[in-house]
Amino acid sequence: MKIINKIIVAFVLASALLTSCTGSFDELNTDPTRLDEANPGTFLNPILYNMTSYNWKRYNDYTFALMQSKVSTSSTNGLGWYYVGDAAGDGTWSTYYKWLNNIREMEKEAVKLNVVNYQAVSITLRSWIYQLLTDAFGNVPMTEACRGDEQLFTPKFDTQEDIYHTLIDDLATANTLFDTKTGLKYNTTADMLYKASSTDATGMLKWKKFCNSLRMRILMRVIDVDGFNAAAELKKMIDDPTTYPVFASNEDAAMLSITGVAPEEAPLTRPQDFTAYLSLSEFFINHLVAWNDPRLPLFATKAKNDGVSSYIGLPSGYAIAPSINASQPNQAICKAPMKLAIMTYSEVEFIKAELAQRSIIDPSLAQTAYENGVKASVEQWGGVMPANYFANAQAAYNGTLERIMEQKFFALFFVDYQQWFEHNRTGLPVMPRGDGVPSGNVMPKRLLYPAVLQRTNLKNYQEAKAVMGGDELSTKLMWQK
Repeated sequence: MKIINKIIVAFVLASALLTSCTGSFDELNTDPTRLDEANPGTFLNPILYNMTSYNWKRYNDYTFALMQSKVSTSSTNGLGWYYVGDAAGDGTWSTYYKWLNNIREMEKEAVKLNVVNYQAVSITLRSWIYQLLTDAFGNVPMTEACRGDEQLFTPKFDTQEDIYHTLIDDLATANTLFDTKTGLKYNTTADMLYKASSTDATGMLKWKKFCNSLRMRILMRVIDVDGFNAAAELKKMIDDPTTYPVFASNEDAAMLSITGVAPEEAPLTRPQDFTAYLSLSEFFINHLVAWNDPRLPLFATKAKNDGVSSYIGLPSGYAIAPSINASQPNQAICKAPMKLAIMTYSEVEFIKAELAQRSIIDPSLAQTAYENGVKASVEQWGGVMPANYFANAQAAYNGTLERIMEQKFFALFFVDYQQWFEHNRTGLPVMPRGDGVPSGNVMPKRLLYPAVLQRTNLKNYQEAKAVMGGDELSTKLMWQK
């Protein structure tokens, strides 16, 4: 099994960026005597670990600064000033397609062996990654991607609309495939996410909840886009939890626990790099201080100024750095054992809160869902929810989408690109704009396509660019304001 995994990973590492995962599993497997031993369980844990580890790093390296939450103290030409490099998305493209290739092989084995739970898990993971891809870039190869075994090396780009319709339909199909009475036949020692195994089916209901919770996220993204009927579909799901079970507690959430012991190392090798030459922002710190939030000491350290220790942030996008000591991220965040977020329970509650606030579901449910979301986030991070938290007028639900999205922003802490995506969907929370941000620099709407596509898949790249209306950071996606 290990030989097969290593061969697949080595192959896709070399080919994913060039071909949008158009590699051939069969041709590159140099030990055909072991091919028959492949099974869908072989692929699952490497996909889970490597994808979640990479997404943690993408939050740390990209989302954290872009969303005005951490501030460099050594440079004024980084993401916090909206300087986004042309190659900022290259690693995302190659990494996601690499693991999509593995998911395709996993699904092929699942279909061949007729094991429905692996089929459902494959569809769920595939949908998760394709949504990340299309939300980051726009039109991307999907229908023709990962088909190098069919000699298809220059895949066409599917439109955002077609991708979203496919994701919504595929997850509906996956929901019907899950068999919660049986486990994961080929994972004798359990899968990393929900601990389902050949002898324990307990985790399969949680996998099904993840599938439906992800479908809610996807529908929420296109709730204002014509042609999806997303509001009605979301209401149908919420009104029928028996058919569409979703996360109901932090125990259900898609959070991958890693030990820190090989092969489950923490995403960041050196904890000191987590705080080197940077501080947390006023925007980040001031919200948590105003809420008297128990996550504050979990996320931040105190800084000492004139002999007084306090939580204090730097202005994001500054022109001249203030001569103060500011709070830094808590290094405990990056140390294993730890949990890497795929999708949190709190996100589901904030989706419900927004639907109620918009009167798509019973408006009287908004406050409860909002408070459930805040509480879930606090407890997810190991905090204790104060009994009087919502007695604070600045933290209490006030009927506005802005209040929901402020708290959702913090609930999406270290969840890949989700803060960025949600801000571009709603315009909330309102981001500060520092006096050092050049007038022409703005929040990017997307990542640029990797430049290598212009050499390896030029015709389809040009068609995608024309359909999108350009390949610029400012090119809006279909669900963006």
